[in-house]
Amino acid sequence: MSSNPEDIMELHWLFDMLQHIDVGLVVLNDKYEIKLWNSFIENHSGVSSSIAKGQSLFDIFPTINSNWLQQKLDNVIALRTPIFISWEQRPHLFPFKSYRPITGMAEKMYQNVALRPITNADGTVKYVCMVVYDVTDVAVNKESLSNANRKLDYLSKTDPLTSLHNRGSLDKVLNNAFEVFKQSNGSHALVMADIDHFKQVNDRYGHPVGDQVLQAVAKVLSSGARKTDFVGRYGGEEFVIVLPNTDSAGALFFCETVRKKIAEIKIKAADAIVSVTISFGISEACSSDKDVHDWLSRSDDALYKAKEGGRNRSVVVSGI
Repeated sequence: MSSNPEDIMELHWLFDMLQHIDVGLVVLNDKYEIKLWNSFIENHSGVSSSIAKGQSLFDIFPTINSNWLQQKLDNVIALRTPIFISWEQRPHLFPFKSYRPITGMAEKMYQNVALRPITNADGTVKYVCMVVYDVTDVAVNKESLSNANRKLDYLSKTDPLTSLHNRGSLDKVLNNAFEVFKQSNGSHALVMADIDHFKQVNDRYGHPVGDQVLQAVAKVLSSGARKTDFVGRYGGEEFVIVLPNTDSAGALFFCETVRKKIAEIKIKAADAIVSVTISFGISEACSSDKDVHDWLSRSDDALYKAKEGGRNRSVVVSGI
């Protein structure tokens, strides 16, 4: 080792930077024993370097998936090539608490980790340097943006009052269902529904009660549907239900079940208990339909007949 004062000073600077750099540095041998442990790791783990040195990394951090990390460390040594672990693959390797005030919403520190081989003077590799980067700010901002985008996407497809799909979502669902019908020629039903005398509810009890009625009806409609079904608010007091792989008889059974449940709804108003009924128009996609508008028009005709026939009923219109 050189005794040159300048070389000694440079070495001192190097060790000082390694200790105080704002990244974690851990050096392990091929038995996963700690040989170096800088102040970043020491401060966040609460374990001093003097205690950590010589111990197995997995004894100090028993929550680390040892089989998973050992395989990566072995590959770094055997292949003499670095491996990078992103926070998106694994949010954190070391269970450190987040300490940044700006990102206080994160309980744990998000980390990127680089595993790099350390080559000895004779060319052999028996050590791995783990470099731990605190990327909590980046991760939290990205997750917040993703959550915001998901929320915007949800809002763009959802009716804010009833939480059902909105009119904008209907076109895509109808087109997809119609394309499936054209390709497979299976049974697919389309239902249009309308709350009977809804204008009278608004006029007599006010729009807040009318909103409660819409919400209650929407809840019954959605609770009776399958995961593959589409239940949407068409506009005002009208709803559209797409029932894939369902024939007219199955759709009629669904509508009658839901219709009876809706008739049992009781909404408290200032001076009365409000009850409503609903009418359904049902049609099944058929070969004579040129497009979804033909299919939708037949369901609308069926709904008109239900209204004309006295309301609070379900009517099926068959195609040619």
